[in-house]
Formats: sequence, C-alpha cells, structure tokens
Amino acid sequence: MGRFLKGINGGFSGKIGNTIGSKWKGIDIMKSLSDRRNNKASEKQIIQRARFGFAMQFLQPIFPVINIGYRNRDIRQVPQNAAMKQVLNEVVEGNYPSFSINYPALSIAKGTLPVAGSEAVTIVGDEIEFTWKDQSNNIKNYGDNLALMLAIGEDVYPTYSLDEFTRSNLGGVIELPHGPSGTVIHCYLAFHEETKGRVSNSKYIGSVTLP
Repeated sequence: MGRFLKGINGGFSGKIGNTIGSKWKGIDIMKSLSDRRNNKASEKQIIQRARFGFAMQFLQPIFPVINIGYRNRDIRQVPQNAAMKQVLNEVVEGNYPSFSINYPALSIAKGTLPVAGSEAVTIVGDEIEFTWKDQSNNIKNYGDNLALMLAIGEDVYPTYSLDEFTRSNLGGVIELPHGPSGTVIHCYLAFHEETKGRVSNSKYIGSVTLP
C-alpha cells in the first residue's frame, strides 16, 4: 500500500486494473489487489491423497497389532506412522483409483528377536490354527515371548491375538474372520517381549480360504 501524492489528475477512488484508490484520514491511498490463489488440488495431489486414504483404511483395524509390532522401529516415529511408510512403499499396488494390497509384502512387526520356523496355518472348526517349530536354545532363552498372530483379508474384519500364546507353546489359535465363502485370509506371525518391549520380524506364513 502506498500514499498517493496528487498530480495533475488528483487522487482517485475505486478500482483501476489491479489497483484500488481510496482515502484514509484524508490521505489518498493506492494499493494493489492480492493475487488470487488457485486452491484446487492438482491431479498428483488427488492421487496421493487417495492412496494415503486407502492405506489408512487398510491399517486402522490392525492398529493394536501395529502398535506392538512397530513400537521399537524408530523412536522418532509413532508405530502407526512407521507402519504407514512400509505400507505405502511396499504394500499398496495399482493405479488410481483401483488400488490393491500385496498381502505377502506386508510386515506387521520389525525387530531383532529371533523368528521361528516351519510355520503353518490351517482351519480347525471356526478357528485358524497356527503352528511353528523353534530351536531349543530359542525356547530356552525366549520361550516366554508372546506370539503376535494376525489373519486378514479383503472386505473382512481382521482377527488377531496379541498375548494369549507364547513361543514355547509352538502354536496357537485365533478366531476365523467372518466373510463370504471363498475369501482368502492371509496370516502372519511375530513374537514380542512383555517386559523389555523387543519384537521380532514378522513372517507371512500363508493363507487359508473361508469355507
């Protein structure tokens, strides 16, 4: 905004082009109009927001699992943000607006505790039975580790167990998710400590199909 000193044409009021003339306390004032900003989202922004929303919708039902599995991943990030980064970078596939989930690429836990081996899943009645084997020294040193088990599939609400079974049990069960017959359910296993807070990497251990 500037003060207008009268020339041969004197002061003016109103709008001329992008300039507005007016009086303030008897002083002629000129000021330019502020630039109009285009707040419309770009195509890239629309795609990024949709992709982020798709990933968030996928992760929200398993936040209790993620809060354990990613609690030591990065002290500068809350577990949900660390998991979101992994999902956006490695799990969400496809092009806008048809995104999809690469289930085998999903990690529900990342850490330094030892993983088990020979993992398997099968349907027993209305439950999914998880089994695994482990080395004797792992059972001795880490036998009280809690098993983190997850079953998740498209268009079904996931089921999980956070602390009902231990590594030394060499197995455990969780409720079979409810959904249409033929739905593929993907299963994951990890271990975590109740006291020290450490976790293992998770393993994708296969899938079952809803009867």
